[in-house]
Amino acid sequence: MKRIFPYFLFLFLLACAANAYAGIVLKAMAFNPSKAEKQSVPIKVYLPKEVKPENIIDKGDLEVGYDNQQGSYFVYGQYELAPGESVEREIEMMDVWVVPSADIESMRAELDKTVKLLAETDFRERVNFLKENIERKLKMIEENQKVESVNPERHISLFRDNQRLMESAKEDLSTARGLLAQAKPVPAAAVWRLILIIILFLGFIGVASYFIWQTQIKVISTPTFGEESREASEDKENASQQDDGKPEV
Repeated sequence: MKRIFPYFLFLFLLACAANAYAGIVLKAMAFNPSKAEKQSVPIKVYLPKEVKPENIIDKGDLEVGYDNQQGSYFVYGQYELAPGESVEREIEMMDVWVVPSADIESMRAELDKTVKLLAETDFRERVNFLKENIERKLKMIEENQKVESVNPERHISLFRDNQRLMESAKEDLSTARGLLAQAKPVPAAAVWRLILIIILFLGFIGVASYFIWQTQIKVISTPTFGEESREASEDKENASQQDDGKPEV
C-alpha cells in the first residue's frame, strides 16, 4: 500500500492588534494529503532563540519543549486528521525584539558622567572619541527601531543587528570606564596649594611694583648733583653782586 506522509508548514505574522501590547504571531498548519486514509499529523515548530516560555502569550493546545542541541524552545502537538483535512494553530509571542529605551538612556547617562570625570585629564580626547562612537551606535539603534516592518523576519533581523550595536557600544563604554582607573586626578590639597602660590606670586608682583613706583617718584623729585652745584653757584654769584652794590664805609 502506498504510504502517504502528512505535511505541515508554519509562517510568521505580525499581530494586527492596534494597541501597544501587540506581539508576533507564528502560524503553523498541518494537513493530511491522503484522500482515503486518516492519519496522525504532528506539528513541531521551533521558536526564535530569544523567546522563552514566559514570553508566550497564547499557544492554544500546543505544548512547549526545549531542544538542548539547538538551544531553543519549540511547540508541538499531534492531531488525527481525516483524508484531506488540515489543522491550523497560532502561537502569539511578546515582541521581545526591541532594545528598551531605558537601557539606551541609562547608557547615555553613564557616558555623560564618565566624560565629565575625564574632562580635566589627559584622556579627554580619547573619551570624546569613544563618546562619538557610542552615540553613533545608539542613534542607529533608535533609527532601526523606528522602522515599521510588516515582515517579522525583517523585524527580528533588525533587532539582532541592534543587539550587536548595543554590545559594541557597551564595550566602548567599558573602555571609557577603564580610563577612569588610569586617570590621575589632581588632589584637592594640590589644587589649593597651586591657588595659594598664584596668590602669593601676584602679591609679590604688586609689592614690587609699589616700591619701584615709589623709587621712581623720589628720583624724579630729588635734584641731581649737577643741578645742586649750578644752584649753589647762582646763589653765590647773586650774593657777590649784592655785596658789590653796597657803598663802602
